[in-house]
Amino acid sequence: MRIRGLCLCITIMMLATRASAGDWSHWRGAGQDGFVREKAVVKSWSPAGENLLWKSDIGGRTTPIVQNGRVYFNAPVGEGQSLQERVVCLDADSGELLWEHRFNVFLSTIVENRVGWSAMVGDLDTGNVYVHGTGGELICFDKDGEVKWKKSLTEEFGRISGYGGRLHTPIIDGDRIIISFSNSSWGKQAKPLHRYLALDKYNGEPMWWSSPGVIPIDKTCYSTPVSALIDGRRMLIAANGDGFVYGLDAGTGERLWKFQLSKRGLNSTVVVDGKYVYVGHSEENIHTTGMGGVVCIDASKRGDLTGSGAVWRVDDLKVGYASPALANGRLYVVDNSANLHAIEASSGRKLWKYNFGRVGKGSPVVTADGIIYVAGQNGSFHILRDEGDQCVSLDKEIFTRPDGLVDEIYGSPAVVDGRVYFITRDASYCLAVPGAKAEKLPAAPTGSANPSAYADQKLLRITPAEVTVSSGRELMFYCELHQGGRVQVDPEGLKWSVEGIEAEISPEGGLQVKATGFAAGNVVARLGDLEARARVRFSPRFGRQPLSVDFEDLEVGSIPAGWIGVAGKTKVVERDGSKVLMKMADKPSVPFTRIRGYMTPPVPFGYTIEADLLGAPKGKRFKPDMGLINMRYTFIMRGNAQQLRLVSWSPIPRIQKDVPFEWNTDTWYRVKFQVQSRDDDAVVRAKVWPRGQDEPEEWSIEMTDAYPNREGSAGIYGYSTGTTSKSKGTEIFYDNITISRNPRPQ
Repeated sequence: MRIRGLCLCITIMMLATRASAGDWSHWRGAGQDGFVREKAVVKSWSPAGENLLWKSDIGGRTTPIVQNGRVYFNAPVGEGQSLQERVVCLDADSGELLWEHRFNVFLSTIVENRVGWSAMVGDLDTGNVYVHGTGGELICFDKDGEVKWKKSLTEEFGRISGYGGRLHTPIIDGDRIIISFSNSSWGKQAKPLHRYLALDKYNGEPMWWSSPGVIPIDKTCYSTPVSALIDGRRMLIAANGDGFVYGLDAGTGERLWKFQLSKRGLNSTVVVDGKYVYVGHSEENIHTTGMGGVVCIDASKRGDLTGSGAVWRVDDLKVGYASPALANGRLYVVDNSANLHAIEASSGRKLWKYNFGRVGKGSPVVTADGIIYVAGQNGSFHILRDEGDQCVSLDKEIFTRPDGLVDEIYGSPAVVDGRVYFITRDASYCLAVPGAKAEKLPAAPTGSANPSAYADQKLLRITPAEVTVSSGRELMFYCELHQGGRVQVDPEGLKWSVEGIEAEISPEGGLQVKATGFAAGNVVARLGDLEARARVRFSPRFGRQPLSVDFEDLEVGSIPAGWIGVAGKTKVVERDGSKVLMKMADKPSVPFTRIRGYMTPPVPFGYTIEADLLGAPKGKRFKPDMGLINMRYTFIMRGNAQQLRLVSWSPIPRIQKDVPFEWNTDTWYRVKFQVQSRDDDAVVRAKVWPRGQDEPEEWSIEMTDAYPNREGSAGIYGYSTGTTSKSKGTEIFYDNITISRNPRPQ
């Protein structure tokens, strides 16, 4: 570990000068600003063949990245039961499909027409590429499509995703991959916030969390953080779901400054030039009665900059979705009505306005000689030229589908070595002028040399910063002291301790778990006045011997330690002579009326979960929906519909089965829910019977999934119907939960 840390710093310093025009590894380009550091080659083209190098029938809704001669993006694929998401890798010279990786969407309220919304990100150091999938998995692939590691942000960290599907695109900064999302998990992170998580890009181990803001109104904003070196400090500039822009320390996540634009979430990604941060939005302003605007912020300051940090403002400009491009001293922004505005970056002076469509979602890309590539959501792709005091059109192409509808474009182009790559919903394109070569500008300084070390900082950091481990196993931590640009692992004088968990930790950082059940707490390292913390969650192992939970050892009013997504929604109560877990029904907002609570981390083998369930009615009209989660499938006893349901991705649904089933409220039922994986499919089935009676031989409901989930967390499900701001809705009670590995098929 010590050797790798030293080698890593050296590697990053060498790579800081390697980023070139030959790669577009970030969706906004090498500078994360939409600026192409070369002169335009393609100024006109035709889908019939002029300057069209290739066309692929694989389309999507995102922006492609280009790295090492390959084009990568994620997109929906299939229909019906085969509807999935996939990562594709195309040859940049021919458009040939080199490889693809298909995976399911699960446990999400995101609908099909939002699948594949986020862009991928590539790492020049390793050649790896990363995707944030609609189902919540953050996956690392090598260049040939092998999965190197993955994390389930939903099941492991409580990611919250809304219907809108505005998923966040990850970024690479030094040895970190950084992803943001709204989440609610356990401990201090039970409070639902838009947070930032940095992970080791090599193995996916969490490095730090940052919770800079307040509870957001909008859970589905999709602004991408941007990393930059500002006055010698490596920062992460992040527009948040709470309406603020934050400046965070990129090495620790510490908040350095904040600037509030609105009370609603921000979607547009910022751009940075030196110490200046440019950001737009289209929500209610806090300083005027108008909507939207563009602001230039001085990011060299500290604290709350809302009143003092604005260098200039352009108010009442609704730039809510597209991100700016910063090129040649000008800021180019697309408003929600597809008007392109050129603004002088130093002063905020408006230079010109050009309308190119009806709906503006895609972000512009600008070359060194003022050629602008931009797409309209209504299926139009434009090549424009900035002529100083006006904008002129060089080329416009309209894309339609065979049914006459528009072939929509949501993403932005990638411009690499004179070529232009972009994606419509139904196809992907590469434009190039035969025999022409791009005239490139010198590569701009990235400011990323050794981004993990700071000459003016002294900090302590534990790795991993968060981990889930089986009870009874030993876990190793290590601690880094960053001081004066140097990194020292496990420095002399370091003292370890634990909080909230039964465990012992050795001077070397080895943690010996004593807990046999669910537990969660912190590992703490102290060195003088410095302190670092890591979050540790323990989940009991199960196999042939089942894991059993009856809540009798928990205090009334408490919740199970380390369970994801149950805080604020459940509590232990006494009912019918025992302690049980109650799903509360006193908050009418959807994040509280519905519960998906995860007991275990994702399990890579088939298992069976059983539990006693009871639903309490509200009057004669409302009955709850209640059930269990197994391998990313949900079993639901639907109260008002008097049905049983099996489903994996409910808004579509990709696969679902309903059967009539009459059941009574205020009555305990025993539920047995099993997922049996087979070579080519999985059998998903459940049975229900009144508690205390003999288990029936027949399954109450059963379906076969030809595109099965092969892993997933065990959990509880519930939906409290009839909940209002003035009265409680329907409550649900859970007890006597057991989880056991399925016997091997005969």
